[in-house]
Amino acid sequence: MSKVALAAALGLLLFFTYLTAIRPAYAFAYALALLFLVAWAWPRIAIRGMSVTRRLNPGTPTVGESYEEAIEVRRQGWVPAPWVEVRDLSQIPDYQPGRVISVGGEVVKWKARGVYRRRGWMAFGPTSLRVREPFGLFNQELKLTQRTSILVYPRVRPIPDLLTPSAQQVGNSPSFGAWADYPPETGGVRDYTTGDSFGRIHWGLSARHGKLMSKTFEQPLTTDLWILLDLDRNVHTGEGEESTVEYAVSLAASMASQVHSRGRQVGLIANDSKGTILEPHRAVRQDRLILDYLAVAQADGRTPLTQTLAWDKIRRLPRRAIAVITPSADPAWVRLLQSVRGRRSTLIVFYLDVGSFGGPDQNPSFDLGQDVDLYVVRRGDDFARLVRTRDAIRIA
Repeated sequence: MSKVALAAALGLLLFFTYLTAIRPAYAFAYALALLFLVAWAWPRIAIRGMSVTRRLNPGTPTVGESYEEAIEVRRQGWVPAPWVEVRDLSQIPDYQPGRVISVGGEVVKWKARGVYRRRGWMAFGPTSLRVREPFGLFNQELKLTQRTSILVYPRVRPIPDLLTPSAQQVGNSPSFGAWADYPPETGGVRDYTTGDSFGRIHWGLSARHGKLMSKTFEQPLTTDLWILLDLDRNVHTGEGEESTVEYAVSLAASMASQVHSRGRQVGLIANDSKGTILEPHRAVRQDRLILDYLAVAQADGRTPLTQTLAWDKIRRLPRRAIAVITPSADPAWVRLLQSVRGRRSTLIVFYLDVGSFGGPDQNPSFDLGQDVDLYVVRRGDDFARLVRTRDAIRIA
């Protein structure tokens, strides 16, 4: 409205100046016209030399950690910018590092702090610069599309000792498998050596190279713990950090970190929309692979835990530990868990009490037997203080 009013007043002044031919009126009209022109051109010229630099040390952040971002605004050119509004357009909850500053010949610096509230990919940016001239009539906006993307990992918390099941707490250490329990895998080929058995000869490559080639064998990586993560969208409830899916993902990340820290191998199976199966692999760090998956995992599956195809795979593996994380009260998965166990296997169940997360009270009845370690997880529980029980119980 100020620009319209100024333009209207300038037009009327020029009209009456033309009618009256008064010399001071001409001077006043020319001054207002010059003011109008300078106010229009000022922000357009000043913004051409403006630049913003945002620096954030990504690291490997987890939910709940704080971060600090350094922001610098520079100006090149001879036109100052007395009023500059810096805004962050990323729409990160509870975080707005922008401010209104005056930029002269020196760099303007400040730091903004926040807390990672959710896992997954977070983008810092783009950034908006709005420059206004001293008269407050015109402004010019510049959007900088540069973004900094950071993968935020789930919260990893202390949990009870999973590698020492209650049946073996005194005097014995658990056995989760030996190399001799697994058949060898083909690892590559080499030139034939006298004494190699005919079963080792790779006949296809031998024909291609015109000489005998023998297979080399490696023992496979054993999996000491399989995590079955229930991501069926129909069984989860709650919102944000206080939801069953966030507690389940945090439990899975905490278990994987604990087992990997002891030099053990972890596999993960999830009944999400992709039917994810993560097995140990020599070429990658399995702990990082699992955490990368858990950082973006969503409860988007439509397959109940009882229909997960990977149960057959687990059934064929000797001597393993199986950890199930689920808010499902369906007793069918309990019977399935008992059916796939092998000799000297360890069964661990983390049941998420849906009622404590605002969902319907399911009053589940689990007959897990005397050799299953059960943990009941409720909203607000400290994972490190979870109590293990091994009795057939009814959760009320």
